[in-house]
Formats: sequence, C-alpha cells, structure tokens
Amino acid sequence: MLVMKKTLLAIAMLGIVSLAGCGGEEGPEMGMVTGTITKGGAPLVGANLEFYPIGDGGASYGTSDEEGNFSLRYSTGKPGAMVGDHKVTVIGGTTKGGAPAESEGLATLTEGDAAPKPLGRPEGGAKRGGPSKPVEGITATVKAGEDNHIVIEL
Repeated sequence: MLVMKKTLLAIAMLGIVSLAGCGGEEGPEMGMVTGTITKGGAPLVGANLEFYPIGDGGASYGTSDEEGNFSLRYSTGKPGAMVGDHKVTVIGGTTKGGAPAESEGLATLTEGDAAPKPLGRPEGGAKRGGPSKPVEGITATVKAGEDNHIVIEL
C-alpha cells in the first residue's frame, strides 16, 4: 500500500512539473501590425496582404476592409507578424467604388519614412478581364514593442 501511494505521488509530481512548462508563450518574437492600403488615393477593398519574413519564419496574412484598413495574423493564427524585415505581396482588391486594382506603380511608407518609394509594374501585368496579378516588391519592417502601422499606396 505504501509503495502504491509513493508511485501515485511520483506520477502526480511528474504531471505537475510537465504542465508547468506548457504555460509560456512559445515561438518567434511578434509585433502587432495594422495598416492601410490605397490605390490612387482611394481605399483598396478586399485586397489580400501577405507578409513574408526575410529569413526564417512563417508568414502573416490580412485582408483589407471597406476603408482599406487591415490587421495581420501570423500563420499560427496569433495576431501580428514576426519582428524584422518582410517582403509584402498584395493580391486582388478593388478600389472603393468597384474599379479593379491594377498594378501600374507602387509606393510604400512605414511609420517614420519621409516619402514613398515608387516601384515598377510587375512583369507581365494584369490583362483586362483576367485575374489580377500579385503586386510584389513592397518591403515593411515590424518592430518589437511598437504599434506598427504600415501604409501602402499603389
């Protein structure tokens, strides 16, 4: 009987010790990310944004709303994106009022930047009536401990 009590006590202690390690946050350092995307000054509605970290790590995703605002979620579903530099891809979307977005040019601002940086149209841009091509070549930096608001102007 004494052996059985000691065995049960040992099993209970192992269970408590193993559970103690499960409460902490695991994974990469994250930053909260919100933003606004526009095309020609008009909000870009329904655009899918993908933030891919430069280096190792999972991507973060978001979709713009009726005002062109978006927030990101990491690939695990956790809010935000990994801290560091990212390559950003924008897929689809329409300008408020219904005109499909075309990727003729691109500019991007992150908080603290002085002016947008124009980028060229992706090679083989979208054809009329066909699906829109992704806009690539955008970069963004996510910082730890800050509200990261990223403005993208197409």
